[in-house]
Amino acid sequence: MIFARRIYYSFIVILVCSTVIAIAGIRGFQRLEPFVNTLNSSNTKSLFYAEQMLSSISVKKDLKMFEKNLKDAKNNTTEPNEKEVIDKISGYYKSAFQGNKKMEEKAVNEIAELSKINRVAMEQAGIRAKKIQTVGIWIIIFPSIFIWIIGFTLLARLKRTFIKPLQELNDVIFDYNSGNHMRRCPSYTSSKDLQKLYDGINRILDNK
Repeated sequence: MIFARRIYYSFIVILVCSTVIAIAGIRGFQRLEPFVNTLNSSNTKSLFYAEQMLSSISVKKDLKMFEKNLKDAKNNTTEPNEKEVIDKISGYYKSAFQGNKKMEEKAVNEIAELSKINRVAMEQAGIRAKKIQTVGIWIIIFPSIFIWIIGFTLLARLKRTFIKPLQELNDVIFDYNSGNHMRRCPSYTSSKDLQKLYDGINRILDNK
């Protein structure tokens, strides 16, 4: 029946649309990774500045290089406690370059702490993004699965209570017109309204 096919096609379109929406949503959450990478770029810069400061104070003994990277690190603070650590480095480095080993050790320790802060921040950002991505994907998948279950359930019920009875009615009329005058509609169907229609058709056929 054309009518039945249209109903099937309508349900299929609904299910396909829900699947497309789910896939689009999942793809959107998967794009969190480049976003996290962008966020981590500031942490990467801070790590670079810390490495340059460590090199200039411990190996190269280059004050200008140290001060340049210290200034860049100050302008790139994004994490809690970073400013406090940088302030400590600022208070230690001049004495360190003047040969004070104790101040040099303190400055190196604070530079290592600055690196640690940014490494931990990068790791935590990756973990948070992964959790958000996983939760988001499941939030999209569950409604889609639910829609599929509801769709197939409704389709099965519609087929049982509406489409099959109409198909039966169509077959009875077709057989009658083809010469089979003995076939009648069933004496029972799940719908009272359709049963009344069956009974009415049977009476019409009996009276012919």
